[in-house]
Amino acid sequence: MMGGKSKKKTTKIEQEDLGKLMICAIRYCHGRETYMPSLVQGICRAHLQEISDKDLQVMIDDCVFQGNMNMYGDPIIDKPGWIRFHEELEEEKRRRETR
Repeated sequence: MMGGKSKKKTTKIEQEDLGKLMICAIRYCHGRETYMPSLVQGICRAHLQEISDKDLQVMIDDCVFQGNMNMYGDPIIDKPGWIRFHEELEEEKRRRETR
């Protein structure tokens, strides 16, 4: 738009597709040393309650694998964010188990 404010467009996505897309995005970011891991973690964090238990578990398993393979990226910049993200996934799993 010329001279005006741009409008954000909203796109609808099925819950199952959202979970799969989040898994792919997280896997893409493992080991990267760019702005992308924190960006993707933030987007995923905002939508954790919308994904299936199965997809949540896959993301947890991927974070465990990432840790076992030391695929955190930079140990000072990236690792703390990945550890925090993994803890938040586990917290969401516990929250679901108690409802």
